[in-house]
Amino acid sequence: MNKTNKALMGTLIGIAAVYAGFSFVLTMLNIYDNDGTALRIVICPFEPFNGWTMPDFIHDAYWGLIGLYGSAGVDGEKSLLTILFAVGFALVAAGCLSKPTWDLRGKEDDPQEYLFTHRPMAFFWCLMIPWNILTAAWGLKKIPVIIPIIFIPFMLPFALIIDMFLAVTYIIAWAVMSARISLLASKDRDTYDKDTQYAVCPKCKRNFYQPYVKCRCGLVMSYPTPNKYGLKYHTCNQGHTIPSINTDGARGRLQAVCPYCKGEMFTHEAKPLVISMVGSVGSGKTTLMISAVESLTALAKEKGVVSEIITGGISVAAQRGKANVTPTQAGELDSEYFFLRSRELPEKEIVINDISGVEFQPDRDKVLFEEYYRYNDGIIFTVDPLEIMALHYSQSPTKGSKNTPVAIMESFYHMYTEINGYGPAVKSTVPFAVVLTKMDDPKVRASVDAAGSPAEFLNKYSHKAIADIAENAFKHVRYFKVASIGDNNNAAEPFIWILGENDQELREKLFK
Repeated sequence: MNKTNKALMGTLIGIAAVYAGFSFVLTMLNIYDNDGTALRIVICPFEPFNGWTMPDFIHDAYWGLIGLYGSAGVDGEKSLLTILFAVGFALVAAGCLSKPTWDLRGKEDDPQEYLFTHRPMAFFWCLMIPWNILTAAWGLKKIPVIIPIIFIPFMLPFALIIDMFLAVTYIIAWAVMSARISLLASKDRDTYDKDTQYAVCPKCKRNFYQPYVKCRCGLVMSYPTPNKYGLKYHTCNQGHTIPSINTDGARGRLQAVCPYCKGEMFTHEAKPLVISMVGSVGSGKTTLMISAVESLTALAKEKGVVSEIITGGISVAAQRGKANVTPTQAGELDSEYFFLRSRELPEKEIVINDISGVEFQPDRDKVLFEEYYRYNDGIIFTVDPLEIMALHYSQSPTKGSKNTPVAIMESFYHMYTEINGYGPAVKSTVPFAVVLTKMDDPKVRASVDAAGSPAEFLNKYSHKAIADIAENAFKHVRYFKVASIGDNNNAAEPFIWILGENDQELREKLFK
């Protein structure tokens, strides 16, 4: 049980128990008086001070219920009455301490402990506290529930007193906790909406407001925020504590779980920026991505920004072998992602979808990986200048009908517009970078430089259609020529442009 519940329940039950205990003591003392006030003291132990008198019909009905008539002056009846009320009080006290009273575990679909004041039907369960010995006895099959049932008449006065004080203190506690939850939740939500906005799954590529989280014991529960499960901390059904506010980034580093595909990930509560890579097989997408991450993390280090690479495809080991990367596998692959953060910069998550060029070939049956193209902040279309020049000089009569860069661009355009429901006149506002790769080859660089610009190079070598399609489909198009290997490495340039277009804070801190 978490500390908040211990404090709440300890306070409420403690106050009620003190008064019930005082009532019990006075009852025991008055049983041996000869003025017949014992029952009245049970119901109202301050009777001698306020002059309250119990109506005769209540007095007679109660004594009729417990089957004890006559004068309390008979020693045997006094002793019996003492024992019966003592057992009744003990059963009520046991109910307050029993497992049902302190069991606040959540349901299987969200296995975390409720706040005492905000569990389902909380007020009813609060009033049930002094009666929980009945529930406990029912659950323990070795102890017949008939035993506490027999003593209900002697439990009743003390249970009612406890319920009276529990009701009053519960209402106060509920009001206080509701106000605190509302205040903390509003502040937490405003911070999340400002710095994070949503999360992205690297497996199924969908975005969502907040993920699930997995406790170290393996239980999966809803994202912890100040709510009915706790204020600053939540507790899983196994008793493990998890933060419900992101102080010092503690909550963001929890093991997150996608609510759709149930894949595991980390969010760091960082704003996600998603870039998708498109291009022919062998056009240099993967090398460009790895080299760009290497440059971005180096730039971040220079600016005092911490980088943390999560996935292996862009790791330091991958960066060392970027010159000899293997072709990207076909099919839907996990995204690569890393984080950037500093004291002055709210944490950012950079997500990159490296899509195999095979998926864009016109002669291939298409599997529309919708989330690749629906949830992104920028697209990079890579073009291999060597391939363009070879096609330009080729004498093949079918060179325009195969898997050329233009055919790949047309295939991508049809997929993108179909998935997003764009008509011919609609232009996407997502930044679109056309990147000529392999500028580390002197002959390639010389040819591109001779043409004057990447766009003019495409026009000169019969691939102006790539620029036409790009500018027809996207409002923001920019052309780049990059070297991903060697001393003139500038692979980060298209990434910097896209990231800067989407995030002013990142542009101001990292790219100026």
